[in-house]
Formats: sequence, structure tokens, C-alpha cells
Amino acid sequence: MMRSLYSAISGLKNHQVKMDVIGNNISNVNTTGYKRSRVSFSTMLSQNLKGASAPTQNQGGTNTVQVGLGVMLGSIDQIMTQGSSQSTGNATDMMLQGSGFFVLNNNGQQVYTRAGGFGQDSAGTLIDPATGAKVQGFSWGADDTTPVVWGAAADIRFKIGDKLATDTFFPISEEAVLSVSGDLTETTAPEYDTGVTNAENLTIDGLTRVPTGTTPAAGQFSYDPATGYVTFASNYDVTTSAANVHYIAPAATGNNITSITADSATQITVDYPPEPGTNIYLDDLKYTLSTSDTPSDGEYVVKAVNGKYQITLGANQEDGATATDATGAALISYDFTNKAHTLTDYSIDQSGVITGVYSNGVDSVTHKIAQIAVASFANEAGLANIGGNFLSTSNNSGAPSIGAAGEDGRASIVSNTVEMSNVDLSTEFTDMIVTQRGFQANSRVITVSDTLLEELINLKR
Repeated sequence: MMRSLYSAISGLKNHQVKMDVIGNNISNVNTTGYKRSRVSFSTMLSQNLKGASAPTQNQGGTNTVQVGLGVMLGSIDQIMTQGSSQSTGNATDMMLQGSGFFVLNNNGQQVYTRAGGFGQDSAGTLIDPATGAKVQGFSWGADDTTPVVWGAAADIRFKIGDKLATDTFFPISEEAVLSVSGDLTETTAPEYDTGVTNAENLTIDGLTRVPTGTTPAAGQFSYDPATGYVTFASNYDVTTSAANVHYIAPAATGNNITSITADSATQITVDYPPEPGTNIYLDDLKYTLSTSDTPSDGEYVVKAVNGKYQITLGANQEDGATATDATGAALISYDFTNKAHTLTDYSIDQSGVITGVYSNGVDSVTHKIAQIAVASFANEAGLANIGGNFLSTSNNSGAPSIGAAGEDGRASIVSNTVEMSNVDLSTEFTDMIVTQRGFQANSRVITVSDTLLEELINLKR
């Protein structure tokens, strides 16, 4: 038999493999994060017909005479170039810009992917919607500055409506209740005495509180912390109302409600902040919110410090007293929003930090929730495809280096965007034509070899 027959057969088989790879590339042209593959051929062993000879003084050397025995599959390589971006507007969609992979837990197996079209399940866990694999990352501590544990990636779980960790004690229920129709003492209609000065967070069922000094309209009331008086609209009938007055008594140093600690003569640390713009009372001294960072006479400023709030009081010359006159038994009171900040929105930055916006209906604060983990490899192309857009490590990929995006050569993250396939149809169609012609040429070799064999057989005639 002729060697050309078998050489041509090897050509047919390996061009079929190349066509299979091209077909797979084209079928995944719209697969998120897909990386195209290419086929490389190599020569098979050759048959030596004559060995090479070395040159002598009188005769030159000759080369080896060999006949090739066909082609073999050299490699199928993944081309890990960056795919184009596609904006989605979905907050949980992410694209990796550069070298790296998202890390997921797929039913106990750690897998890697470039496909960042993520979503959330009913528990708020960040997942791959197609498989339920859980996106891995690092949760942030209450101090809002550093992750709890680096290197130990875990599930990321959050959802709209989550309560801010520092607000877990809201709403505060240690309150007293007065009956509008029975416990209030009439002074001058429509003004009544509650008997409680400097009460915190004073509300009345069914009515809206307006600032002290404002004339209440229908459905409104005001409360003067200095006198303990509440004022209603002129036509409000207290005797027939079933509404109740709710309030929290002024807190002293060490009180469990506010956990006040004196940091210095003019600074007090509390667990929750005053309602924006409200007045603060230290015993009988009133302080108003300062418009600058430095409080003047009778003013205060407040800022968040390590999950608590630090109130700095300026001097107050009322009745000759100052803030420095406050003792450990001094009472502090102010209006606050008696409900927790809850997650209303979130965003993901280029380093993968998920920052939540928490609101209690009055003010908003931000807090870092978690950070997306990103893995890098010494040889990305050595990762093995296991389906579902997932890859796993192999003997030649190297171990993953898992950490923050944008560090140590890892890709940065682009949110609200996914990475498209890097398949180029013009390249695939060109390769298809070349593969088709290669297959046809090998077919023609078989046909011609068959003709030669036919001529050989016909010699007997």
C-alpha cells in the first residue's frame, strides 16, 4: 500500500478536529466570557530511506532521505485575550479588565470564570444564575476599613432591606407612654404640660411633629424640650382623643439607652446620632447644630467614629454655665430617628468593593459590605474547561493567587457590564476556508493514490 494513503487519512482526521474547534468557537460567539481556541498541527514520525553521511576529504556529506508519514494534532490552545464589553445596567453584572477570574463555589468545588453576569438568590447570596454557584469574596468588618479575613474567601450575602450592623438595637423600645386625654395637664389651650422636659424622640400617635415655635396645623403638634409643653392645633380636642404620647427619658452617663461616655470636657460619644438639625440638651443647656466643623457658643457638631457618633459641644453661656460644667450625672437628650438604617442601594467599584447605601428615611450612610475575590494564574491557558462557563485548575495551570482586584497583577472590575466572547467571526470563517481546502486536498491525495493503485492492478491485463 502507498504511504500517501495513510498520510492523507491523518490529514483528514486532524482537519476534522480543526473544523470541530472552529465550529465550537462559532457556536460560542455570543457566550459571555468565552475564550476562543485554536488548533496547531505537528508532523508525525518520518520513515528513513537513507541515513545522512558526513563529509570526507574527497566527498561531500549527504542529507537524510526521509518520507513523512502524515500530520498529528500538536495542541488546542485557549486564546485568553480580552473580549469586548457590553453594558447591561445591572448592578450585579461585572467584567474583568485584564488577567484574572472570578472565584465561585459550585456545590463544594472551587471553580473559576470570566462570565460575570451574576444575580442573587432569595437569601441574597451573590450567585451565577445559570448554575447557582456562589460568588466568593471577603466580608468587611464593622470598622468599615479592612476585611475580616484575607485569603479565606466565602459566600457574599446581602439584600435590599438589610439592617446596618451598628443599628441592630433599633427601634429602641424603652419608652414611657402618656395618655393625651388623661395624663396631660392643661396650661393654656391648646398647650399642655407633659411633665417631662428634655424627652428624647417624643412622638404622638396619629400626629406629625413640627419644630418648636412653629404653629401646628391640623394633624400636627410641637414639643418644647425646655418646658415639657406640647402644643396642638387650635381645634384639637384632647379630651376626646385616644392618641398617646411616646418618649424616651433623657439619658445620663452610663445609661444603657445611649451608652454615653465622656471623652473630654466637651465631647460625648453616643450609639446613635441626633436627627439632622435637631437641638441637643445637656441638662438645661441647649445646643444647636453648627454650620462649620468647629462649634461656637451654644453649638455642636457630630461625626461618625468607629461605628459610633462623637458629639462635640461648644461653650454655652446660658445662666453662666458652660459645657465644662457637665458632670458624670449630666443628662443629655435630643431627637433621633428611632429606626435602623436599611440597605437601599449599592455599587461595586473597580477593586470589587461592594458599598451599600443605608437610609432610615432621614439621613443616609454608606458602609462597605464585601469585596469580590479575583484569582490569577501563572498559566491561564492551562485551565481546564468543565462546562457551564467554568474552568478548573490543571497540572499546568499553576495554583490560584486569590485576592483583591487590581492588586498583584489581577484584573480590575467594571460593574454594570459583562465581557463578550473574544471570537472574531472573520477569523473563524477564514480558518474555515483554509480547513476546508486542506480537507479537500487530502481527499484528492487519496483519490490520486487510488488511481495509481488501479493502474498498478491493471498491469496484469
